[in-house]
Amino acid sequence: MLKNLLFAFALCGLAIASAKTYTVTLSEPYTLAGKELQPGDYHLSVDGSQAVLKDSQGHVVAAHGTVTQATTKHEYTAVESRSANGGSELRAIELRGTNETVKFN
Repeated sequence: MLKNLLFAFALCGLAIASAKTYTVTLSEPYTLAGKELQPGDYHLSVDGSQAVLKDSQGHVVAAHGTVTQATTKHEYTAVESRSANGGSELRAIELRGTNETVKFN
């Protein structure tokens, strides 16, 4: 029984460790999954189809997202958005120094 419990904790640890994490700074307000993101620094983690943005105060916004690969590395972190309901809806984030783009569904 104890071995099974330890094995379960080890699997959970591997699942958490496998999530990719990035630091992103938003310069203006955006909405994502119906929630507003204020300007500031965020930790972005992506695990499978789940993307989570967490600010320095611990506020969390989760959304469906996928990581796509570009053919070259991004020179800058860039945000793709679209106008929606009088504001800007976050659609994707290109991650500086990587060839990865997080696209929100």
